[in-house]
Amino acid sequence: MRRSMLAAACFAASVASAQAADAYSFSPTPMAYNWTGFHIGIVAGLAGGQFQNNAPTNIGPLDEGGGFTGGAVIGYTHQLSPNWAAGIEGDISYLDIDARTGTASFEEQWMGTLRVRAGYTWDRYFAYATAGVAMTDVEVGLGTASNSDTVVGFTVGAGLEGYITGNWTGRIEYLFVDVPEETFTITGGPIVGGSNNHVGRVGVSYRF
Repeated sequence: MRRSMLAAACFAASVASAQAADAYSFSPTPMAYNWTGFHIGIVAGLAGGQFQNNAPTNIGPLDEGGGFTGGAVIGYTHQLSPNWAAGIEGDISYLDIDARTGTASFEEQWMGTLRVRAGYTWDRYFAYATAGVAMTDVEVGLGTASNSDTVVGFTVGAGLEGYITGNWTGRIEYLFVDVPEETFTITGGPIVGGSNNHVGRVGVSYRF
């Protein structure tokens, strides 16, 4: 009787051990990344402008320029389904874009955008298209005279964002920014000018 009970106990122990080993070797379910929530972050990159002047009787920019851009972003995203997300994002950035034609100058020193983002999510990534309103600070000069204004246009672009670790994400992004032509009243004659800007940037964000 004792031998039978001992054998049964050994058998039960071996079965329990095997089940525990199977449970330990079972691969856990991959983490499900959810994009719903607010985020803040910083961006930096390069911005270039192609300037135009369609009023040849006036002095205006006919050149290309560009340089560093950097700023901050804030926004909200909502996970619509397992593979789709959409939201809104705003940013403000320093610019270093300028052109000169003779003694006339055309400089863009900062821009801000308010955009919708929508796209496809998988694993830890969010590939998106974006579009919205862009505001660009423009300052023109002619000799010692100058004038400035905030010009409102539009922006479109695309990007890829992904989780790095914890609540931190990284992104790579391209924006096309239209700066419509505007007439600036200035001593020495009006200046007419605008630009098509191309912005390439990377960034990091913290998601709440």
